[in-house]
Amino acid sequence: MSEVSIQRAYLVGTHRYSFQAGEPAEILGMIFVNPDEKGWRLCYHIRFEDGRDDYVPVSEGTHYEIVSAQDIRAGRIPEVVH
Repeated sequence: MSEVSIQRAYLVGTHRYSFQAGEPAEILGMIFVNPDEKGWRLCYHIRFEDGRDDYVPVSEGTHYEIVSAQDIRAGRIPEVVH
């Protein structure tokens, strides 16, 4: 059996109103969140470098990009749309 290479995944908010837009946040997992009692939404649970956590709905895929740790090291971070 061959070995599998893995690396951490990061979410970068690309919409100008995204929380901490343009800053990569490590994806810790996925969770269902009910923010306003209108229904449960599947969200990424993310953590920014400063220790802040957030929950980003998977359905809002046009407002973020997912990048690898290698992308971040190489400076390939998506731009924020104004």
